[in-house]
Amino acid sequence: MKKSKKKKRSVKTKQTKALKMSEMIINYASDYIRLGDTIDQKQSYLNGACAAWNISLLPAAKRKEAVDKFIAQYKDVNPDVDDVENVRHDIELLIKEKLRLYPNEKRAIAKAEFVEEAGKERIIVASIRKNVKHP
Repeated sequence: MKKSKKKKRSVKTKQTKALKMSEMIINYASDYIRLGDTIDQKQSYLNGACAAWNISLLPAAKRKEAVDKFIAQYKDVNPDVDDVENVRHDIELLIKEKLRLYPNEKRAIAKAEFVEEAGKERIIVASIRKNVKHP
């Protein structure tokens, strides 16, 4: 009787494709960004979502100070606006949502742009890795 040779099967582990930053931003903040009626307003909401994302990357002890700084800058740019506490609330909610959805994502957002091309809206994001350790 012949022994049958067992073929070695290469086991391929299913790797999940890493999401693009623009996909993560849409997943985490699309409802917030859609509050804007115009492209400029949507860009403004996108800017807020990106600020919240970047603040979420800070150690927990430094986040409140960063939110306070963001709100101070918001007041400087919008002196006649009386929705500051709503903005603070939104930023804090976005930080929690980012941490819930992407707790291990450490890329910071350097720039994000809301564009409309051929009747379609999309987001372009440039990101940088934070705290990259080289061997």
